[in-house]
Amino acid sequence: MNKINRAIYVIIDDVRSEHFFGLIERGRLPNFKRLMETGIYSKTCITDFPSVTYPTQPTQITGTYTGDYRKELCHGVPAYNWMGRYYAPPIMRSYGGSGSDELIQIYKINSDLRNTCQTFLEMTGEGNHTSLTQFISRGTDYLYPERKTKLAAYYLLLEQLVKSEKKAKGLLMRANTIVVKKLLDNFKRPKKYFGNNEAPIGSNLWFMSSDVIMHLYGFDSFLYILNLIHIDKVMGYLLDELDKMGYLNDTAIAITADHGNFKAAKAGDIKPFYAVNGLNPYHPRKNKKGNINIAEFGGVGLIYFKGSEKTGNKYGWSRPTIKDLENYGPKRVNLLESLFKIEGSHLLYYREDENRYDNGIIHLKRKDRKTGEIIKGMIEYRGTGPDYKTKYISDNNQNDVFGYSNDNIASKILDNKFHTIKEWMDATHHVDYPLYPDLIPRHFKNPRSSDVIISTDGSVVFSVSHGTEGEVNLYTHDIGLRRSAIVPLIISGSPEISHKEIPFCKTTDIVPTLINMLGKKPHKSVVGDNLI
Repeated sequence: MNKINRAIYVIIDDVRSEHFFGLIERGRLPNFKRLMETGIYSKTCITDFPSVTYPTQPTQITGTYTGDYRKELCHGVPAYNWMGRYYAPPIMRSYGGSGSDELIQIYKINSDLRNTCQTFLEMTGEGNHTSLTQFISRGTDYLYPERKTKLAAYYLLLEQLVKSEKKAKGLLMRANTIVVKKLLDNFKRPKKYFGNNEAPIGSNLWFMSSDVIMHLYGFDSFLYILNLIHIDKVMGYLLDELDKMGYLNDTAIAITADHGNFKAAKAGDIKPFYAVNGLNPYHPRKNKKGNINIAEFGGVGLIYFKGSEKTGNKYGWSRPTIKDLENYGPKRVNLLESLFKIEGSHLLYYREDENRYDNGIIHLKRKDRKTGEIIKGMIEYRGTGPDYKTKYISDNNQNDVFGYSNDNIASKILDNKFHTIKEWMDATHHVDYPLYPDLIPRHFKNPRSSDVIISTDGSVVFSVSHGTEGEVNLYTHDIGLRRSAIVPLIISGSPEISHKEIPFCKTTDIVPTLINMLGKKPHKSVVGDNLI
């Protein structure tokens, strides 16, 4: 593999694996088919939890998962929206908009990763690096858009899709074409971008148009399918131009998505939950005395509560104990029961009080759709890095929280033993909630993560960002069902890459595979495996 000298990492936002490969089989994506038939591919690549752009893309681009970045090797981004208790009053982070301070917060994501991991570009080593609309860009020498004003203009271009469906076709084609032409110009005129004549050895490319269209019009819409066809077309142009310049033979190209998607039956309303339980939504400027922050809630709700322990600052937030959660607020409600009264609520996760970064317990509950019975379980975790293992325990192995007991293969791992991520992947890659016994504790170890996670079964969705309700799109993503958690993967380009189908894998495997193809060693934080 030492003949591969450069790599391009392409993420197409919001594409379900079964849809992607279905379009290939129907002849709608000929260029992706060409790559699939000359490289390695997987129809079952498992993304991170929750299946939202952040944390899934930080996980993909670092090859590791989140965790306690203060004490272990991992990345530090738990979610798209999160709250930082280490400030008083706590800060709000929102990568898609405004949080506590700046209007555009996406540029903060590189520092939020922390220095306990490296990005794909950092791992590629010496040489030129470029990142096109991919703002997880540590290690890059050239970033497009170059300035925040250009970034805002690019976002506005995509947001025009909201205003006019008639203009959508032309706008999405323009958005997709811009990034590919910019990447090719990096190869054709490297001195303009890097000050030397060397083409980039590492490139990031993010097609975000597919996510915008999916939320607005749906994965089953003509526009969504047309957009994927156009992305295939511009990728074909990229391949042809790289071939003409003599770069294709020594370039590995990875194509994947960050998450899948699903369609809910109806929109929910979170306001009654506040009123009935005497909860007061927090905001660092508008309402410092609040006691709850729903950082985000689509199908999965990440909820922060103000604990009873004093912090030394009247606006400080301690983490609530289980006792606090069972007797909370002015109405002294048991939140661990009342959260299940939210319409469509199905799953509930929360941490044990004495958890540490290297051992602890995550409590699990599931509300039976038919009977209303609460099924209980827990995940016990221990270790860090390669020594990290988890044990999934159910009160009833015939009816467990994630439904593994209903599957002949997955049920075999309900053995009251600790297991590695590989063992969980082998046992759960084909069912709903794949890898969840491994992924959920990693999420809760992050000190930026929420106190409680509530999930619907996908029938009802909300649209809450730091307590503010927006317009609900029934087409969304974030839950643990396979249609949201499984993404496509192709790694191809150079003839040095053999043709092979990978039955199943995880998105953290992409970075170590590319880095090994370049003849280099992945960073010590990488959790994924080399697929070659």
